[in-house]
Amino acid sequence: MNDKRAPVFSNKKFSWRDGKRWFDGGINSFKLVKNYWYLTCLLLGVLISLLSSVSAHLVAVVVVFASPLITAFIMNACFKVANQQLLSFAVLWQDVLKNINALMVLGVISAVLSLLAYYTHNQLLQLFSLPLELTEEQVKNMTSSEAMLRAVLNIATNFPIAMALAFSPALIVFKQTQPFEAVKQSVIGVVKSWQAFVVLILLFMLVFFGIVILASLVVAMVMAVLGPSSQILVNVIVLFFALTAAGIGLCAQYHAYMEVFWQDLESNNDDTAIYAEI
Repeated sequence: MNDKRAPVFSNKKFSWRDGKRWFDGGINSFKLVKNYWYLTCLLLGVLISLLSSVSAHLVAVVVVFASPLITAFIMNACFKVANQQLLSFAVLWQDVLKNINALMVLGVISAVLSLLAYYTHNQLLQLFSLPLELTEEQVKNMTSSEAMLRAVLNIATNFPIAMALAFSPALIVFKQTQPFEAVKQSVIGVVKSWQAFVVLILLFMLVFFGIVILASLVVAMVMAVLGPSSQILVNVIVLFFALTAAGIGLCAQYHAYMEVFWQDLESNNDDTAIYAEI
């Protein structure tokens, strides 16, 4: 599956429509790999729950290193589905774990970038004389202009992280690119396809807000029927919708990767097999 040659950018000129097509492809791919996605998230959730009783610091470490691994896992699943290869939970993870050292380094890079983004965001909040921590009362009384400013600052400080991690896990797994080079190529790939990438982000945000509204309706119905005792069920419902949105977004990133970077797929289709869902 891996191509050890350096990643090569596609010569295609990307447009706004490509972002919509990537998102549609992400939805279709997610329908085929969703069981593997939910199972992986469930296992990670169990691990985090066990570690949280020991140390909150261990949870933070697991989240840092797990993010690139899970991203690579779901993209590997999308790749096998697209090429009609046999889907197996063990095989999917085996392909990812072959590159675990590089993916763990990528996790460290993402952690450093997140810390820089957090520091930058706080400095910008202070620059605009905005409180760093918000109370429930402040949220209720927040003006629309302040809410918009906070949203813009969040996007501005986190967008570099999105650029760095958009394609780097896939480059490591599929091309065996070194972590720092993968981050560099990922940023260049996003810049080259910026129009489509912006549309992809906007569509994801719209779907995310739509899912939030749907989740709110479902939660309201559950609370009305079961009352306050349904808090655990409510949390599960909210988590399910959030994981669904995240899974669709990662599958869409896979479709973006497959077009932004030139692929030689002839050697990948030798062992074609009918895939099976769990």
